[in-house]
Amino acid sequence: MAVKSLKILVVEDDADVALVVRRTLEGAGHVVSHVFSAEAGLAAVKASAFDVVLMDNSLPGAMGITALPEFIAASPAPVVMMTGHANEDVQTDALLLGAKALVAKPFEPSVIQAVLEKAVEKT
Repeated sequence: MAVKSLKILVVEDDADVALVVRRTLEGAGHVVSHVFSAEAGLAAVKASAFDVVLMDNSLPGAMGITALPEFIAASPAPVVMMTGHANEDVQTDALLLGAKALVAKPFEPSVIQAVLEKAVEKT
């Protein structure tokens, strides 16, 4: 089943990772906005409606997992976390705090698209 075009916010401080994610998602017909910090991400979700947020766990100024409750309180958009340091504790914490999924880096770009679409379908 094809998913409608999604409005996606990517919160990622690594420009190379953000570029790969952006190209993958835009290539699939989605609209992507990108910010480099949790603070900028919070401002974005407060200013505009997104269908889903993809947020890195390791961000300047605040860990993504620390900012996760603020994102959930500020927007109805589901949040999917990504991290280069995935372990069972990080995954458990992310899910308990309200993330819809956690994706370990490095990842295949198609995995991100599938996980985001599934997160939106669950809401």
